[in-house]
Amino acid sequence: MSPRNIALVCASNQNRSVESHALFLKKGYNNIRSYGTSQQCKLPGPSIDKPNVFPFGTHYKVMYDTLKAQNPELYKANGILTMLERNMRVKLAPERFQDDPTHFDLILTFDQRVFDIVVEDLQTRDSGNSEPAHVVNLQVKDTHEEATIGAAHSLQLVQMIEKAGESWEDLMDSILEEFQEKTNRKVLHSLVFY
Repeated sequence: MSPRNIALVCASNQNRSVESHALFLKKGYNNIRSYGTSQQCKLPGPSIDKPNVFPFGTHYKVMYDTLKAQNPELYKANGILTMLERNMRVKLAPERFQDDPTHFDLILTFDQRVFDIVVEDLQTRDSGNSEPAHVVNLQVKDTHEEATIGAAHSLQLVQMIEKAGESWEDLMDSILEEFQEKTNRKVLHSLVFY
C-alpha cells in the first residue's frame, strides 16, 4: 500500500509547498495537504527589511487584496500576486503544520530548517498511536522557478514510492538513493513514530 496521507511543508505555506500541492491536485492526488512551520506567514514587502506578515489562517484572498491595494505594480512584477492567485485555487488559507494533529505516512519538506522543525514537532507529540512517518527533505530554494522544479521532483519521488507498492517503507532507502541519482537532488530522511 502506498502512503495514505502526504504532507508538503515549507516555511510559510505560500510558495514551495503550495506549488507542489497544486501539481499533485492536477495529477489527481486527493490525499495531499500542505503546510508551513513558521510563527507567521511572511511575503516580500516593499524592501527586504519590511516583509508583509500575516497570521496563519488568513485567507489567501485577503493577502492578495491587501498587497494589490498596497502596490499592484510591485507585487505583479515580483510574482507575488500570481503566486497568491495559484494559492487561492489550491486552498483557502495557509495552515501551520504544528497545529494539525493529522497523522501522515509521508511528509515532504523543502528546507532543512523546516525538516528539523517537523521532526522535532513529531517527536514531541503524544498521539498514543506511535505509527511510522517518513519525513524527507528536498532542499528547494524559495524562488518561483525552483518551486516549480521542486514540485516536479516531489511528484517524481511519490510516484517512485507508489511504484514500490506495499513494500515502500522497507525499500525507502533504496528509493531515495535512486531518486538522488536520477535528480541530482540531495535528500534527508528520518523515520519518526508518532
